[in-house]
Amino acid sequence: MKVATGTTGIRLVTAMGCIALLASLTMMSGCRTTPPRRYYTLSYPINRDNATLSRPPLHSIQLRVKPFSVGLPYDRPQIVYRQSPFEFQYYAYQLWAAKPQKMLRELVLSHLEASRLAGDVTQEYGERYPDYELSAEVLAVEEYDSGPVWYGHLEMRFQLVRFRDKIVLWTYHFDRKRKVYEKQPVYVVRALSQILAEEMEHITAELDRVISTDRNVPVTLNVPRPSGDADETPDTVKIAPAQPKPEGERTYPGAPNWDELLIVPDGPPVELPPEPEQPDEG
Repeated sequence: MKVATGTTGIRLVTAMGCIALLASLTMMSGCRTTPPRRYYTLSYPINRDNATLSRPPLHSIQLRVKPFSVGLPYDRPQIVYRQSPFEFQYYAYQLWAAKPQKMLRELVLSHLEASRLAGDVTQEYGERYPDYELSAEVLAVEEYDSGPVWYGHLEMRFQLVRFRDKIVLWTYHFDRKRKVYEKQPVYVVRALSQILAEEMEHITAELDRVISTDRNVPVTLNVPRPSGDADETPDTVKIAPAQPKPEGERTYPGAPNWDELLIVPDGPPVELPPEPEQPDEG
């Protein structure tokens, strides 16, 4: 057997060393496990009782729910988490199932349809122009980490416009943070959904009041504004105490049992470490 010597032998040894190093790196990378991606959706049960669905709509109008706008930091699939007012961070493996402004619009649309507030609640222009248009701006939809405590933070601004003359009849803004007691994103998403569910009962009643005034008909709905509770931070928007409900006015049933609705991932709750930022996927 002829043994390689000189320059040829050095090259052969170097090549064999490179092959061995590549094999070692391949084995090491094979031992690492990439965390699975989890996808979350904002959701809450919409009340669709037979009594409400069988009665005529409160207003024989067409209400269009316009596409919601959103701040640029939230216009992405990655869930936002913040540990300071001055910095946005993004989970790499905890993602929204759809853009948050789209999920919020769908929930608002479903809630208004189920309430029978209007004869027609639509997203698009139909054969005729709508009587009113409802728009909303999503100012914050995120996890907010304040020291050892996590919060779900949802801030939105709504506006109702009379379509024929483009006059703004009503605006409403809320900014709420709700504490979560398990440090997992699924609990943050649940807190965000709870906030919207409470706010939508108030918003539906407010829309009834504004449209009734504009059409010169009696107000029908009366739902108290959501009150602040121990789960919310001191800087949450303060809500006026609920007023007694006049006799004969309709209201909505109580809140759902959120614990029964929640499905958490397998395994014990863990505090997730910060994840590396990934580029926007669209």
